[in-house]
Amino acid sequence: MEKRHILTTLTAVALLSSSAMSHAFSLSDVASAFGGEKSEQVATQIAENPLTKALVSDLGVKPDQAAGGAGALLAMATSELTGPQGKELTQLIPGAEKLTDSLPLGLGQLLGSKENIDKVFSLLGMKPEMVNQFVPVVTQFLGEQGASNELLGALSNIWAPAAPAAKK
Repeated sequence: MEKRHILTTLTAVALLSSSAMSHAFSLSDVASAFGGEKSEQVATQIAENPLTKALVSDLGVKPDQAAGGAGALLAMATSELTGPQGKELTQLIPGAEKLTDSLPLGLGQLLGSKENIDKVFSLLGMKPEMVNQFVPVVTQFLGEQGASNELLGALSNIWAPAAPAAKK
């Protein structure tokens, strides 16, 4: 298992450092990583996730883009949050682990900076500016799920640096 983790991390680093991303990832790419008959089931679970559905509905993105973008933001948040807020976040989103698992090649482990969030969005076929559109939808979704003001405040602080600066 340790060897697989190291290989995944090295592959993710190579992808993140590559300047030429030739294609976007899709749910079928994600699902095929799980292999066998379960791949279709995993793709369906990701597409049917309530947060994924909200992002697709509100932003008009594809299910794989919604899942990957939300997964990137959630991975960043879970790496920053500790204690009760971290636990609260994972309890509020049904299937949160599927969203973070939907990131290309385990990139969720490396998401701690705006640049890496931007790269994940690019890998998913979206412009980095889409982060600005994802954050309020995810935050609203969490609020509707009963997130505490403390959690929402912490997420605002975590995700604020992830949003690209407005161009003048």
